Amino acid sequence: MLLPTTTVALRRSKPAAAQPSSKTGLWELPGTWRFDPSSHTCPDPSSKPISSLKDGPSSVVVDCDLRGALDVPIGLPDVVWRGGVDLNPIDVTDIDSLNWLEALVWPEHDERRARLRAAARIVAQDPPLLVAGDLNAEVANRAAQAPGDATLVVFHSAVLAYLEVEDRDRFVDQVSALDAVWLSNEGVAVLPELAAQLPTGIAVNGDFVLAKNGVPVALTARHGQYYRALPTT
Repeated sequence: MLLPTTTVALRRSKPAAAQPSSKTGLWELPGTWRFDPSSHTCPDPSSKPISSLKDGPSSVVVDCDLRGALDVPIGLPDVVWRGGVDLNPIDVTDIDSLNWLEALVWPEHDERRARLRAAARIVAQDPPLLVAGDLNAEVANRAAQAPGDATLVVFHSAVLAYLEVEDRDRFVDQVSALDAVWLSNEGVAVLPELAAQLPTGIAVNGDFVLAKNGVPVALTARHGQYYRALPTT
């Protein structure tokens, strides 16, 4: 669900990804996944799953129904650096930790469990930088580690709801001051300043608000099942 916004924002640039509250580092490796937007109604009915792997399709396929007027990505960004921070990062190369993660997946969700295992195998081959710490204490430090010639992208999903209001405000102030593209994907009540910018009369129905640099661009399903682009005017 972050892919359409990231792709448009980073045309002709090399992204470096920093993720606050990155429990496992799985979502710091978008260039290794395969994304399937084929359910989107677009002018090209032959749309196929997107993959940037040179040696064939990825074993991890992420489905996302793209809705509304938007540019359907034709490729994945070439992420040149990745870093994340979490209070308690989980090492997916440790079998006990991976088993614990699998236990959090609902029993009937076999497809999600299989995707988790496949993603963990890929991460184990090329682990991203994961630091234990508070996101407000570490986000600026991680951002400073990104290559200077890359476009820094700070992204988070379903994170800020777990912070006190004053800590959310502190984070927003910090990330807004960075020389970075800020992508947030949070519940509509988490960042009221974003909710206030939504078009009048739009039905949210429990969706998350995906925003770029503090401006809403789409409504998304909580687990990324769909991306509904917001009107631009």
